[in-house]
Formats: sequence, structure tokens, C-alpha cells
Amino acid sequence: MAKKESRDGKICLRGATRLDGTRKRDSLFNKDGLLLRSYGWLVRNAVGIIILIQGIKCHARLNFLRPNVEVVSDDNVIVKDENNYYLYEDSWVEYFNKNGYSVFGLDLQGHGLSDGWDNLKGNVKEFDDFAYDVMQYIRNIQDSINGSNGYDMGGSSPFPDDKICERTALPTYLVGISMGGNVALRMLQMLGKSSNRREGTGLHISGCISISPMITVKKLPSRNSFLFQHVYFPLSKCIADWFPTVRLINKYLYKKYPYVKYFIEYDKNRSKGGITCRFGYELLRTIDNLDNDIKHMPKDIPVLIIHSKEDILCC
Repeated sequence: MAKKESRDGKICLRGATRLDGTRKRDSLFNKDGLLLRSYGWLVRNAVGIIILIQGIKCHARLNFLRPNVEVVSDDNVIVKDENNYYLYEDSWVEYFNKNGYSVFGLDLQGHGLSDGWDNLKGNVKEFDDFAYDVMQYIRNIQDSINGSNGYDMGGSSPFPDDKICERTALPTYLVGISMGGNVALRMLQMLGKSSNRREGTGLHISGCISISPMITVKKLPSRNSFLFQHVYFPLSKCIADWFPTVRLINKYLYKKYPYVKYFIEYDKNRSKGGITCRFGYELLRTIDNLDNDIKHMPKDIPVLIIHSKEDILCC
């Protein structure tokens, strides 16, 4: 039985929050009926909520927990326990927890343990569906915090048995990496287009950190160039329409840190194949959309963009 404690005249469940690295695992159905896996690491009397958004071809635990491996050399990586591959200790999640934040992550559709569009991994109908899924997830979390069951938002509550605390919604901060950084920025643009703003949408987003965001791709011509707008973009759309489920070549080079490829190869929950042509086109489309909608970025939500000059893929 969870013990109750008083906080500012409200009732919180002491047993519902903790700092021991034990995750809460759950799932929700999105607007298209896809089952999405979610994870939460809660702390007592949290000062805010961190929403983790993964990169392409990864998943929440792979990106934000620490792989249980020993790096002997660039070409020699030893897995210590394949059944306990994701470690909480010394991870992003532990750091945020120690600073008073409850942390939540979602395997985006087509990634990790979540369903994919047309029952395919590495596939998506529209890129903005990633943003819609994360927004639905945040609403469910806020509903759970406020004692609601979350069903009125079109999905199950992330923690249906835990009424974490009956109080005002906690501030929410987005942390997205690579493609997830793009998703976070697109969410802000959608929020900027909304007449209801932060409180009305039930998101209560108070800040965003975008790490190496996929704003554009270095090997592509400039988004405003003739080559991009009149060759790459229309050609990729035709290919996506004709061959939507054909897989693109899946090869990434890790020149600076070659051992990283083994972290990925040893992960059982990461799809090994390439993304579909449909997904590839949607990546180009979101690069275009992100630039076109820059005017809709909310001016009252601070954004921190962290990017390495040595990033060989995104810029």
C-alpha cells in the first residue's frame, strides 16, 4: 500500500514516485491504432517533466540509457549482459532524475518495441505523426499527474494505477536528439499555430533542448536550391509513391568513434534494415516544413540547440 504525504495542501502518493532506476513500462494506442511502448523514471516531488525523443533507427532506451558493454578498443566491444543491455547508472535519465525531474520516453512508431505504419519497422505515413504521438503521450502524462485516467484524450494513461499527485500540471521540457530534435521543433511549430497555446493544448511545454537536430542533411543541396526543390524533392516523392515499402541502403560510418557501431549491432530491439522510401521522402518533407514554418516558433518557449561542428550527417 502506498503511503500518502501532504504537499501544499494536496495529496501525493509516496509509493508512486522514487529514485532507484526502476522504470515504469507501459503503452498507448495512437490516433492510427498503432501500439507505442513508453517508459518512465519517476522521482518524488518532481520539479518538472523531461520528455526524451529518440533519433532515427534508435529507440528511447538505446539513445538515453547507457549500453552495458566494455569498450576494449575501436574494434572490440564486449557485452557484459545481453539480458540487461540498458543501464540506468551514469545515463542521461539518472542525471535528470538526480536533478529532480521525472523522465519519460517513447519508442517512436516504427522504432524499438512500437508498431510501425503498415506493420513495418522503419516506416511512417507522415513525419508529423511522430510529433502528434509525442503530444498525445504528454497529455496522457499530465492527465495521470492530475488524477485523470487519460482516456478522454484518445489513449490509455501511461500509469493508469498511479495517481502521482493531484496538483497543477508540471512544466514539461523536450529533449530530442538528431531526428528527435526535429520532432521537438516541429511540436513547437504546431503549438505556435494553435490558438489555444500551451495550457489549452494540455502540454505545458516550458522549454526545449534540441541536440544535433536534423534541420538539414549535409550531403543534400540547400533546401532553397533549384536542385533540392525541383529534382530531389519531386523525385523522392515519385519514388515514395511508386515503391513506398522498398528499403533504402542502410549504412552509417562511425569514423571518429568506430566502436559505436557495436553498441547498435548488439541491440536486440533495434531494427537492422534500412528505412522505407516513404520514410525517406518524409525526412526531406519535414526539412522543408521546418523551414517554411519557422515563423510559427513560439517566442515564449526557450529553445537550446546543441550541435557539433564535426557532425557529418545533420546540420
